[in-house]
Amino acid sequence: MKPLKVVHSDPAPETGAKKKSHTGKIILALFLSLVVIVAAFFAVYFVSRAMGEGQKNDSNLRAGATTEMTIPAGGACLLTLPDDVDVLDVTFSSSDDKIARVDPSGKVDGLAEGKAKITAKAEGFEASCNFTVEKAAEQPAEVTTAYTANADVLSKNIEKSKDNLYCLVVNRKTNTVTVYTYDDEGKYSVPVRAMVCSCGAGGENETPVGEYKTASTSEWASLYGDDDHETLFGQYATEFHGAYLFHSVPYEEEKKDALEPGEFNKLGTNASQGCVRLMVADCYWIYKNCAKNTPVFVIDEDASSDPLGTPPIVKKPANGGWDPTDPDPKNPYKGKLPSIGKAEDVTLKKGEKFDPMKGIIAKDICGNIINDEVEVIGKVLTDKPGTYYLTYTVTDAFHLTRSVIRTVVVK
Repeated sequence: MKPLKVVHSDPAPETGAKKKSHTGKIILALFLSLVVIVAAFFAVYFVSRAMGEGQKNDSNLRAGATTEMTIPAGGACLLTLPDDVDVLDVTFSSSDDKIARVDPSGKVDGLAEGKAKITAKAEGFEASCNFTVEKAAEQPAEVTTAYTANADVLSKNIEKSKDNLYCLVVNRKTNTVTVYTYDDEGKYSVPVRAMVCSCGAGGENETPVGEYKTASTSEWASLYGDDDHETLFGQYATEFHGAYLFHSVPYEEEKKDALEPGEFNKLGTNASQGCVRLMVADCYWIYKNCAKNTPVFVIDEDASSDPLGTPPIVKKPANGGWDPTDPDPKNPYKGKLPSIGKAEDVTLKKGEKFDPMKGIIAKDICGNIINDEVEVIGKVLTDKPGTYYLTYTVTDAFHLTRSVIRTVVVK
């Protein structure tokens, strides 16, 4: 649309009386405009302030205001003070420290479901935060390193109950299987899961590039052996091209505790005799979710063709045993969580130096050290005597989380 043009015409000469009348009207109009501007300013100010005071999940304390925060039971949050307020001068308190506990640094722990008000006071300053503590976060239903995405699209497609929800793309160069579901136009363009795998080692043991479809499935399948075994076995096998299958890392026997030693640790590298090896949780996912005739594409591209990326490679003791992701209730890894060791309680003298990570050792369920994944929530103000609670949280490559609380007393 073109802008409207304003046409100016020369008015007729005015008499003095008319000029005076027009001047009065102009003054009145200016006054009314000023009133409207002032009213609008205060309306915006008070609405903005009300919105600020009622804003959800705001841990930034503001003088004279009450903010809102929601955390899970077992979760923690560190309140933030205005720049001109020294935390050493502030006293924190909780209306119910059985629900939400606060320490001298302003670190709040959600202890039980419910509501509690945290108040911060200092000379010339007071602010508060209403905490809602919800149900504790749950561990994931499956143990896997797989990445997932676009759950909303997938859920909508599942409700439609359309056949062939998925398409599998195997990138043999990056050893990644990406699962797609369809978009509004029916095209498999929405990535929903990525899994690390091992494709063929090359040469005669190459995974063939091409377009295929899933066919027969088997809870256990006999596999080609190696130099030490005439036959090996794979769990949750899904055929996609003749003798080429999706299946688990090989087992020496048709037993779940008989993984071939060291083979699990080859995931993420080209190591198979042509089949696509996966962790048990991931080949089980294909076995359970991908109906017969699910499209399969084997490609040989760089990482840019893997929209969700390649999940991390995890090592386990190379002595065989169980796959740590096997959903079998008898799996000794079942229910295990990462560990955080050496987080003993400590007492400090006022002013004494303190390194919260000194001596801390975090490990995943396979025993790998994962200190780089540790998050510490809370501060110890060694110039402010009191009892502090540091929360150490670590999440391993299997998406399993462990939190421990360390008590530090400053005297």
